[in-house]
Amino acid sequence: MRKSELGRAARLRRACSSGYFTLYAGFPSTKKQELRLAFGARVGTAPVRNKAKRMARETFRLNRHQLPMGIEVLISAKKGIGALSRRDMRWQILDLFKHACKLSPPSASEAVRPDDASEHR
Repeated sequence: MRKSELGRAARLRRACSSGYFTLYAGFPSTKKQELRLAFGARVGTAPVRNKAKRMARETFRLNRHQLPMGIEVLISAKKGIGALSRRDMRWQILDLFKHACKLSPPSASEAVRPDDASEHR
């Protein structure tokens, strides 16, 4: 991730954090959900960072239907994530997603999703 992209997402100022992760949420005008990850070398070794990134991507993919349309999520990791189990990582990221839903503006959470409209035929 480029430094300018990280700065743009961090300037959004809608942030929440858990023990080992920080989530920055932005609500641009597009309808696309987007996940960005910022796991620096200080967080841990490459296998530790890769495991955490895989877990974050998988959790986002499986739970994107619960997030508002048009959300841009940046997840940043803190030192010590190597001590977490996969379950603990998943639960911390899920808690951050739930909190991000509360941060969303009313118009973003009320948006009708295209796949929801097709179910009401």
